[in-house]
Amino acid sequence: MICVPITVIEHWHLKQEFADKAFEVMQEMDDLLEDNAHDSPGWAGHARFFKLGSEPTRVMMIYAWETHAEHKRLLESETPLLSEFMSRYCTREREVEYAEELPVDV
Repeated sequence: MICVPITVIEHWHLKQEFADKAFEVMQEMDDLLEDNAHDSPGWAGHARFFKLGSEPTRVMMIYAWETHAEHKRLLESETPLLSEFMSRYCTREREVEYAEELPVDV
C-alpha cells in the first residue's frame, strides 16, 4: 500500500488593519514556524499562500503532510509558538481542513 500525503488547508483570519500587509504578516508567521515544521517527520513540502480577493483579511495556506497523526502533533507543537502572533494579527484561531486529492486525469 502506497502512503499518499494528505493536503492541509489552513484558513487564517487577519485583523482588518493587516489586510494590505498579508504578505508581510504571513511571512512573519512562516519564519516563526519554519524550523518547527521542517524538522517534523511529517513534513512533505513547502506551503503555498493565497489571499482571497473577495475577503482580503482571509489567507489560505495549503500544503502536503505525511499523515493526520503527524499533523496533529505539529499543530500541538505550534500552539505556544503562535500565541503572541495570533493575538497581534488575527481575529480568531486558524481553521484547519484536510483534503484528499482525486487522481482525475487532466
